Amino acid sequence: MVPWLPARHESVNRLLELRATLYADYLLAMEETGRWLLQVWSTAEASERLRAAHAAFDGCGLGGARQKIHVLAPASTVEAADAVFHGLRGARDFVATADQHDSDSLHVFREEVGALRDVFQEAARNDVRALLAGSARWTV
Repeated sequence: MVPWLPARHESVNRLLELRATLYADYLLAMEETGRWLLQVWSTAEASERLRAAHAAFDGCGLGGARQKIHVLAPASTVEAADAVFHGLRGARDFVATADQHDSDSLHVFREEVGALRDVFQEAARNDVRALLAGSARWTV
């Protein structure tokens, strides 16, 4: 028996647990942010939308989860998480300032952010698969 093997196995399991939880938290924060932004879009008065859109974006923990991804995840997952963050930030700015009747543009933002979410989910799945296969490292 190799003396370092059990410790390495345990550290990989811990890394798997950390990343899987973090990815789930990020996905949840994405969904909550999107939902809040849609609520602001449909219910807030024009004079309140800037403040409400910023509160929606800042209030769901997306930024904090993103920073954790920067520390714990491989580069491909970090890039995908950043793309979603920037997409949602663009949606926030749109919701804050756009004409409430411009539903076509809102639909475009929803589609773009949805596609970015799908890329993030695939990157997270690939990372988890690599950890399970024993081929992942702390950074890639």
